Amino acid sequence: MAFSMLQLFLLGALGPRLVDELDVSPTTLGLTTTIGFGTAAVLSPVGGRIVDRVGPRRALAALLLLSAVALALIGAAPGAGFLLAAVALGGLPQALANPATNKAILASVEPARRGAVTGMKQSGVQLGAFAAGLPLAALAGWLGWRAAVWTAAFAAVVTAVWALRALPAATGA
Repeated sequence: MAFSMLQLFLLGALGPRLVDELDVSPTTLGLTTTIGFGTAAVLSPVGGRIVDRVGPRRALAALLLLSAVALALIGAAPGAGFLLAAVALGGLPQALANPATNKAILASVEPARRGAVTGMKQSGVQLGAFAAGLPLAALAGWLGWRAAVWTAAFAAVVTAVWALRALPAATGA
């Protein structure tokens, strides 16, 4: 859940740096939220069907890898158009996040613990905001905003590898 929203939290935390370096207006920076959530809203109904088709493990790995690609592209953005396109790509992981994580919980957690695990899963959104606001923003102050975003992309790839190894394969998927 943290990685599905991390791009938007990072854009908020690092926004002043992007406005200066990419020469984008604050209005354009604000559009990133609209683009990200708008894309996710349009794709969410399809996202649930994708998770049903490929299973939660593959869907989680895919959403993490898509998050990594979107973050890497944000880090490479030369200007506003590229930035907005990368954020739109990042809407797909948002669309996959709830169905994939919910199905992963159903597949791997016994019923008595599902409520608590679902609550912990949901706290991933706040964890993403925390990561963007403290360690990654601090890293941006030290190494630059692009290095911070690329670090987040790398962490998403590492988490995708973990998901493929740790989660059970879906029956028939």
